[in-house]
Amino acid sequence: MIGIPVNPNSVYIPVVQTGCLKFEFDSTYPVHLNGIISQGEYNESIQRINRSISSTRLLWLISLIFIVTMIVGIILFIVGGVTATHYDSYRFPPMIAIGMALTVIGSFIFGIGCCSIRFRRLNKMRRAVADESRKYSSHSQTPCSWRLDTTTTYTGYYGNQHRHQVTYHIVIDIGRSVDPNSVVYFHNQVAPDPTTVFSGPNTYAPPPYSGQPNSYCPQCNTLRRDLTGRFCSSCGYSFHKY
Repeated sequence: MIGIPVNPNSVYIPVVQTGCLKFEFDSTYPVHLNGIISQGEYNESIQRINRSISSTRLLWLISLIFIVTMIVGIILFIVGGVTATHYDSYRFPPMIAIGMALTVIGSFIFGIGCCSIRFRRLNKMRRAVADESRKYSSHSQTPCSWRLDTTTTYTGYYGNQHRHQVTYHIVIDIGRSVDPNSVVYFHNQVAPDPTTVFSGPNTYAPPPYSGQPNSYCPQCNTLRRDLTGRFCSSCGYSFHKY
């Protein structure tokens, strides 16, 4: 599902779940890009971005190491407890020590690995989105800038901790070009409402227009509710030609 923000000059592409521990950006073609980016170009761009985050081999490897160390550690802990009667009272059973060490090491590796995977995936997404932004910023008719938007939502209080969920969107700002060497990434504040889908207000304002705009769309004759919008909300017609 494509998000339609308050600003009609921006299109939000959300993340969708595609499987166990797998997600990707929605490849549904937004109608607001009609006449600006073709459906084929859009699908190719989204596929390139999704390929940059599709690999889960490292996550599965870390999960496997964690599961194996936990199972072996628990087994050694149980066996050490059963055979503890064969040791002197002042000696700590070695199997219990090894089992505890394995569980601690496995948990440490899993935690560090998950943080590393998260940062690597975020950097890959940023590079892929920046590459697409450079491509579409040079369009001769209607340039577009692509950026990665991060939204943090509050999901509730569990145990002794407040839980937050990070959500990613690709934001396509229509009619704006950026310097290829200065791509900006936006990180929003924590949103108190867990049902919030879109990020905060867009900082890109539509450019001023010359003259008084028509109150009806010349293509579908639909009443324009927002006279500052650059595209028809019904048919996607561009009111401002470059």
